[in-house]
Amino acid sequence: SDFQSAVIASLNIHLAPRIRRHGVFVEVYGEGILILGDSGIGKSECALALIDHGHSLVADDHVYCVKVNDQSVLGRGHELNRGYMECRGIGIINVAELFGIRCVRKEKSIDIVVTFVEWQPGVVEDRTGLETNYFDILGIPIPHFIIPVRPGRDMARLVEVAAMVQALRQMGHDGAKTFNDRLIAHMAKEQK
Repeated sequence: SDFQSAVIASLNIHLAPRIRRHGVFVEVYGEGILILGDSGIGKSECALALIDHGHSLVADDHVYCVKVNDQSVLGRGHELNRGYMECRGIGIINVAELFGIRCVRKEKSIDIVVTFVEWQPGVVEDRTGLETNYFDILGIPIPHFIIPVRPGRDMARLVEVAAMVQALRQMGHDGAKTFNDRLIAHMAKEQK
């Protein structure tokens, strides 16, 4: 029965639905964050800043997503380039040699998707956070943040905050909802 269990577990992993996404996958405050966006928008530079802040790289460029059950998707990189990143203007870097082995992970569940979009005048930005958007990966809805990129924005800091916001939401604390409730209560009090 031990052999059967091991074979079934192995087959479940090897035959699980999978897809490849072009992006960067990092772990920030325990949350697996898949960063997507057009080529050259700053995904790797953001990941490099996050690594410099003490977070971990899981995959650069190609992220292999595997549906492990009906609630979660696991992300990993190819073992050939595990721990390496491409930085435009610098070349290929070895993250483990530069920042230490603690900054490289083999795999992690994908908990958040962050998409960088180029900022343009008139682009609609979420300013309240009251609505949770989702990104579908293999039929699993993953919380999704869309962040416009423009000069001067600290993208790494915004990704860190997105990780903390999502962690708080999972614990039942939603700052946007709490503020909205306070605002509604204040307006109701003013009307009396």
